[in-house]
Amino acid sequence: MTIQPELQAVVLAAGKGSRMLEITSRKPKCLLPVGPKPLIWYTLNNLQVSGFTEAIVIVLETQRAEIQNHLENTDLNLKIEFVSIPEDRDDLGTADSLRLIHDRLKSDVLVLSCDLISDENLSGLLNIFRKHNASIASLFLHSDPLGTLMVPGPKSKYKAERDLVGIDVQTNRLVFLASASDFESDVSLPLKLLKKHTHVKMYSNLVDSHIYVIKNWVIQHLKLEDSFTSLKGELIPYIVKRQLSKPPKTTDTNQSILNTKDTGSIFHFSEESDLDLLIRETSSYNDHFGDLKPTYNGDSIRCYAYVAPKASFGIRVNNLPAYWSINGKISNLWEKITPTKDLIRKSAGASVQSNQVDDKCIIWDGAKLKEKTSFKNAIIGNNTEVESFSRVFNSIIMNNVTIKEKVAIENSIICDGAVIESGCKIKNCIIGCGHLLNENSEHINEVLTETLMHF
Repeated sequence: MTIQPELQAVVLAAGKGSRMLEITSRKPKCLLPVGPKPLIWYTLNNLQVSGFTEAIVIVLETQRAEIQNHLENTDLNLKIEFVSIPEDRDDLGTADSLRLIHDRLKSDVLVLSCDLISDENLSGLLNIFRKHNASIASLFLHSDPLGTLMVPGPKSKYKAERDLVGIDVQTNRLVFLASASDFESDVSLPLKLLKKHTHVKMYSNLVDSHIYVIKNWVIQHLKLEDSFTSLKGELIPYIVKRQLSKPPKTTDTNQSILNTKDTGSIFHFSEESDLDLLIRETSSYNDHFGDLKPTYNGDSIRCYAYVAPKASFGIRVNNLPAYWSINGKISNLWEKITPTKDLIRKSAGASVQSNQVDDKCIIWDGAKLKEKTSFKNAIIGNNTEVESFSRVFNSIIMNNVTIKEKVAIENSIICDGAVIESGCKIKNCIIGCGHLLNENSEHINEVLTETLMHF
């Protein structure tokens, strides 16, 4: 007999990183180096620390082998099942991805994005989901201002995304969720909502972590409702709104209050068992105070928000400023984010002949740093080679990069497979995957990548 787990963890890692194509055009976003680990490692490690032993990871078919190879060489003990999105369907959204694997999802589901780095344990979110037998529970973090950053590339202004989040602070019910960009100025809440939830507080400074605990019936509804492509932008707000609705009643008293002929109705999926209803009716528990309304107002659809403490750290690495920022902070945050693992600054498989490597550098496996080189606050990726009389300051050098003699790199990102010929001077630049810089060339505040040059 197969015993289904309480929750199945699904990690979404098929995104193309469209907001930072300068560094993801030819590299899986989830494998971007952050300190000593690929980006997705932080999500999977959080799952492991939270007690999960298995996870489903959704990836693009064209990237599966590369991602699987990287994760097999990490210190994770999770059993990972990779599910591939076919190459001809690489435009699928996050809701589409869940719909694609609905037949594998037999339990309630914990959905995580591959790009969140946080020290927040998942127990608070899971407990609020369990306590209220919620339809959906979402994790929100307090925003972490990036401040003024000298981000490599041309000088440009990055406008941070903001969400409008409405939470009944008495019950933790999530009653409103929308992007601030959807409104020009004023936001009007339905009177019906305010009468039902009398302690609503609106937030504009919370970050949607893209971590959701979802009841299995929502997945089954999603299977039939193919108009939703996005979880955060479409499905979650839709379920939140439906809390205000009631199932249609029939005139026949011998029939269920549900219109059973309309099997596509959300209330057909959210219907609670007679035992659940009986337990609630006979219990003295109530989730709100000061009125005579029944527990949960009799709602079969219930959405909840868990807001992490202000002291918690969390950042979604979904744009270039966030990526640059987290790499600058990761050494200081390491113990907070991963208290059970030591920060390995120099891989045992790296060859370091230089005696000028400061204590802020992180050097990956297979890197070769020749003598008479200098490194300060730099990340040097797998199998990257730096020849003599070159220096790398405050920069991220990814995998399989070749840096020839007498090269100076400062405040820059050099992507996989790039070749920097002798005598080059690079400052505040992004050099794309596989790009070749000619000998003795100088570049300041540039993005050099073949992919973007075609646009």
